[in-house]
Amino acid sequence: MTMFSNGFSNLQMPEDFEPIATKDEFNDMYLVNTKIPMSIKFSTTPTLVGLPDIREDIEKNIKNNDKINLIASDFIPINDDIYYMIVSSFSDGENEIRRNEFLYVEDNNLYIFEYTYPYADRELDDFYLNVIRSLKIVVPKYIVENGSYRLNNE
Repeated sequence: MTMFSNGFSNLQMPEDFEPIATKDEFNDMYLVNTKIPMSIKFSTTPTLVGLPDIREDIEKNIKNNDKINLIASDFIPINDDIYYMIVSSFSDGENEIRRNEFLYVEDNNLYIFEYTYPYADRELDDFYLNVIRSLKIVVPKYIVENGSYRLNNE
């Protein structure tokens, strides 16, 4: 596996995935594998709330969107940390697309792993978890204070 590093976080990139450049401020890494096909997105955003509030908002938004099907939503331990996992699906008109998201909050930074692929029942737990377990936070990407945030330049 190849290592990804942006100075704030390090993690292992799985084999056969190619990085795709994005201009999204919060997107740290976006990978695709056209052979499977699957995409992996790793993002960091500033936050003032914890996982219970994030879970409540996500579930409310999904319930209000009849195009998204909620499959699973729960808190799970990964390494020594608690993550919020949400599994959902939606149709692009031809395929059923499944999205597995794993969210973690530390130091007012929300770390999001998003896996998207067109299978309804493929078991990829070890694959997801190996990438997530490799996450090493060097320093928080964002400093949140006085109701706003800034990039951590320290």
